[in-house]
This record gives sequence, C-alpha cells and structure tokens, in this order.
Amino acid sequence: MKKTITAEQVLNYAHVSQDHAAIHVSTEAAKQAGFERPIVHGMYLMGLAQSLYIKENPLKWIFRYSMRFQQPLLIDEEVTFRFVEKHNTIEVMILSNNDKIALGYFEVKELEI
Repeated sequence: MKKTITAEQVLNYAHVSQDHAAIHVSTEAAKQAGFERPIVHGMYLMGLAQSLYIKENPLKWIFRYSMRFQQPLLIDEEVTFRFVEKHNTIEVMILSNNDKIALGYFEVKELEI
C-alpha cells in the first residue's frame, strides 16, 4: 500500500501530539540538521501503519508492536507499507524509493464478535 505523507498531515500530527520539534515543522531547522525539508514523525508512521493494517483486517486487534527506524522520511515522499502475515505476527516494512525507512512487527489476535 502506497501513501504520500504531506506537510499538512505532519502539521496536524504535531498539533494533536503536541510534538512541535522544529525538525518536523520547519524547513530551516531541517536544513540545519542536514535534510532538504522537514522529516515525518516516527510515531506518526507507526500509527499510520497500524491504521492501514486494521483497515484491511477489521477483525484483528493489535496487542503488541515494535518498530525500528532505519532512516528518516522526508515530507512529501511516497512510502510503501508492506505487511507479511506469519500466524499471529505481522512483519511490517516501510519503504521509500526502495530504501528501508522502518522495520517492525505487530502481534495480532482475532476479535471475537
């Protein structure tokens, strides 16, 4: 599944999370840190991955997760979310231009309705 993370989405997340770290919201601060533009919050990416998975698997519940970030994602870059199911563990990979942004997993349970 592919998504482009926009500056508007990052600003909305910064407002909701109250994480207004300059590297996420200021082009000048990002440039001073060595990036051409602001970077996406890691927690936003992890939450988005969970939301995308649950949208496609509404009868599952994520009860444990872990994610390690390999490198930052710049705003306005397209990312691909890949999910590989192995029993009750979902391997998660977030890629941009074939570069690994993050790797992790979700542990899931079937919801009883």
